[in-house]
Amino acid sequence: MAKIYYDSDIEIEPLTDMTVGIIGYGNQGRAHALNLRDSGLTVRVATRPRSETRDLAAADGFDEEDAESIAANCDVLAIMLPDELIAKVYVDSIEPYLASNKVFVFAHGFSVHHKTIRLPEMSDVLLAAPTGPGRKLRSLYEAGRGLPALIAVEQDASGLAWQRCLAYAKGIGCARAGAIETTFAEETVTDLYCEQAVLCGGIPELIKRSFSVLVEAGYQPELAYISCLKEVKLIADLLFEIGVDGMRAAISNTAKFGSAITGPYLIDESTSNKLRHVLAQIENGNFGQQLLADASAGSPVIGELLKQERHSHLAKTGRALKDQIDF
Repeated sequence: MAKIYYDSDIEIEPLTDMTVGIIGYGNQGRAHALNLRDSGLTVRVATRPRSETRDLAAADGFDEEDAESIAANCDVLAIMLPDELIAKVYVDSIEPYLASNKVFVFAHGFSVHHKTIRLPEMSDVLLAAPTGPGRKLRSLYEAGRGLPALIAVEQDASGLAWQRCLAYAKGIGCARAGAIETTFAEETVTDLYCEQAVLCGGIPELIKRSFSVLVEAGYQPELAYISCLKEVKLIADLLFEIGVDGMRAAISNTAKFGSAITGPYLIDESTSNKLRHVLAQIENGNFGQQLLADASAGSPVIGELLKQERHSHLAKTGRALKDQIDF
């Protein structure tokens, strides 16, 4: 069983005398900064000059600062940048300005697990990875609730790393729901795998192909869109609330029977073999290398994906329906 920590198990004091510097004020960075500040911690943020994020940070009451200043003057450095950008920002704007031992915090284990950066041996290296987007992290915090998080310590130079990691999880509100102990490696692999196999790879591709088959057979695109895409939320909500067995119990007998004979036909051992290959590519580092190579080349793979989907029949149908029907 996983070890889970809650608010009642944790003291925030290990961070109260430290200044937390948030580097990157995007989706995760902004939520971390605001939640930590509202939890009573001293927070500063680094943003790029003449950027929308700098304007947003200023509107939120933070001073205008750059990464170099944060790296030099803050005790805790929470690096909230996209995975493919961390190495360059670290080498250019963080590493040269480290004047003392720091506590490094990451919201995803990619850079540490794949060793894309070289962190000082005398620093604590912590993971506090909320299991959802920053917007949700912030809205739940404001509602007095929390988003579960995965937490880990890669390096404990001070002897206080776990206390600091737990305090950080408490500060961003995650310990209200539960902070689950893991490792950088486990968080990185499972996160990348679920994105590719299910959430952002598997489900969208199944939707796209199911839509195309119906339209090619002569059925109305609007009905195909509603059936193959919009109704996914109904099942996703059931899965989230009551699990796979609960979802099965809640659907019609027609749906039960159809899923019993068609699910295993579509998702069979050949699919499992492909999933094993996907997992192996993540575990052996090939995926990480491909991601960084694509980013260095200007992200052509991502660009082509977005271009194709933006101009697809599925997307055009969805945009047209949105103007006509209030879903």
